[in-house]
Amino acid sequence: MITRPAPDVAVSDGHAAGHSTSVIAVSALCMGVGAALGFTPGFVATALRDDLGISRGEVGLLVSVYFGCTGLGSVLGGRLTDRLGARRVVALDMVSVAAAGLFSAAVGTYWALLLAAVVAGSGYSLVNAGTNVAIGRAVPSERRTLAMSVKTAGVPFMALVAAAVGPWAADRWSWQHISVALACLATCAAAVALIVLADDRPARGTPVVARELPDGFIWFPLGAFLLIAGSQPLYSWAVAYMEQTHDASPGVAGGISATASGVGVVVMVLNALRSDRIGAEARGRRLAVLLALNLAATVAVLIGATAGLALVAIGAVVGIAAQLSAIGTMHAMVVDRAPSAVARATGWTMTGYYLGALFSPAAFGALADVTDTFVWSWGATAVLLALAIPTWQRAAGVPIAAAVTRPLSPREERSA
Repeated sequence: MITRPAPDVAVSDGHAAGHSTSVIAVSALCMGVGAALGFTPGFVATALRDDLGISRGEVGLLVSVYFGCTGLGSVLGGRLTDRLGARRVVALDMVSVAAAGLFSAAVGTYWALLLAAVVAGSGYSLVNAGTNVAIGRAVPSERRTLAMSVKTAGVPFMALVAAAVGPWAADRWSWQHISVALACLATCAAAVALIVLADDRPARGTPVVARELPDGFIWFPLGAFLLIAGSQPLYSWAVAYMEQTHDASPGVAGGISATASGVGVVVMVLNALRSDRIGAEARGRRLAVLLALNLAATVAVLIGATAGLALVAIGAVVGIAAQLSAIGTMHAMVVDRAPSAVARATGWTMTGYYLGALFSPAAFGALADVTDTFVWSWGATAVLLALAIPTWQRAAGVPIAAAVTRPLSPREERSA
């Protein structure tokens, strides 16, 4: 019996440029909405602590559980993407976010927030593989860093909105109102994904052939763990750090974080344009440079505890810009090295990535509680970033594979 390859090969499959643009835009939207319930607790940490009487470590645990469940479910998410197709799994993630947001708002307890983090975090494992597969199909290699960076930009754009509006809205109304608003947005995103993304399910009864990952690919999940474990606190804890260390108002702290996210998106796109021009071989070296910048920025944030809020703001802007650029470059490297197994490669890489997100925010908050200062927490993240640099240099040594070409399935031709 003839079997069909897993539906995740990276190809330039003849889709029109307009359709490719729509795929990238929908991927960015769903990435941002999917991550929203994960990083929002950090932006409304003060309101959560006042309303629920929880510690900083418990706030960090919400972020860690969310992204930890994403990490634990990423390999399974890759397999489900192979079986259900990118369109279905992306929409399914949006449904999980909507359900989790409504549930946490209706119940209004810390345990409800934890359960919502489990549900939405597990669902988020689907959107990473699904969007990588959709973009890998629609966008050729010479535009891939830009496409992956724009997709990734959905996360900082949502963070920009949440940082600017979240602290103010939680103070003006409540954190429950924010959860309901995110649920409504997720419902709309699910509908858009079903309309725009091609129906790429394998035909009924068709076996899915697993594709092997290249030798040395283990450096990708390890490097992803160190990258996010060292840089995630800039998102999860910067607002609380500025409020509690420098007595900044929620509006000022949120505004600085929002500015950092906005600048980060612009820098990420510019980095992607440059990376695509210099080619796939240079992406690994560029990622190492970006991590070094992130390390320097984290040290600046640490020193800012005594040097002042201005240095913290500069470090946040530079660090978030470097982090976002590194993540977009990382996704492009994954597709470069495993073009015939994008869903599987993404699943393993994002397992490491989100296990880092599980470990980092809670450990950061717990260490701050124990030491009654953020200084040691920032120092620990700097060490992780320093370890990430040689790890990604090893990952860059994995050979770049040739893209696989194949015709569209009849179902994809009808959807294109």
